[in-house]
Amino acid sequence: MELNIQSNFLTKNPYSRPGTRLQRVKGVVIHWVANPNSTATANRNFFERRKLGKSGYGSAHYIVCLDGSIIQCLPETEMAYHVGSTTYTSAALTRLSRYPNDCTIGIECCHIDWDGRMTAETWKATVQLAAQLLKRYGLTADDLWLHKEVVGWKDCHRWFVRNPTEWGRFKAEVAREIKREEVAYLMSKYFKDIPETMAWCKDHADSLYEKGVLKGDGQGHLKPADPLTRAEAAVLVDRAIEYVMKELTRK
Repeated sequence: MELNIQSNFLTKNPYSRPGTRLQRVKGVVIHWVANPNSTATANRNFFERRKLGKSGYGSAHYIVCLDGSIIQCLPETEMAYHVGSTTYTSAALTRLSRYPNDCTIGIECCHIDWDGRMTAETWKATVQLAAQLLKRYGLTADDLWLHKEVVGWKDCHRWFVRNPTEWGRFKAEVAREIKREEVAYLMSKYFKDIPETMAWCKDHADSLYEKGVLKGDGQGHLKPADPLTRAEAAVLVDRAIEYVMKELTRK
């Protein structure tokens, strides 16, 4: 799914866009907007109104709408006020910083009820956005945080806080999405010269490469149009059997 991201940056102000440069990104934090059936635009505008100084501090880099569209409120190079607190968890202090706003990117999710339940479109877009951000900054799904995991007391993202198995499922999907993007990159790099007459085999080649059956020659080269020797065929069969046995053992 191609992400639909529209930039609509907040006006620089002391309460929601201070313009402070973000330090090295160490994590991505998932939030809920705590406003059922609201849109990303409405929540972005709520952050914008904070500039008047009448509703405290608060903002996030991205807001994912109910239809899966995304509004970017701040450049990723700037700090957002999304995990400010007087106290932080020991994990956050150890792995992030003493003030985690300065090293994290915040994603707000729209939802349909007070349980924090998301639409399928919001879930899918958030998975993909989180995966892209983590990959961009050399991080993994283990660097995903809930707001509560950072501060210790906030009921945010409520759906995941109250349904920890769902949080585990979300992180697993993000991890798979990161892997899928890595495979897509490698395939585009190594198979970019595949002849059009052989395009029918690309999906099979992608699948075998992802499983580790089809590999390069040690120099990062794959030549799908070259003939296959009997020795190479034996290697492929052997790798395929090894992969199947691993999958059977795992199950």
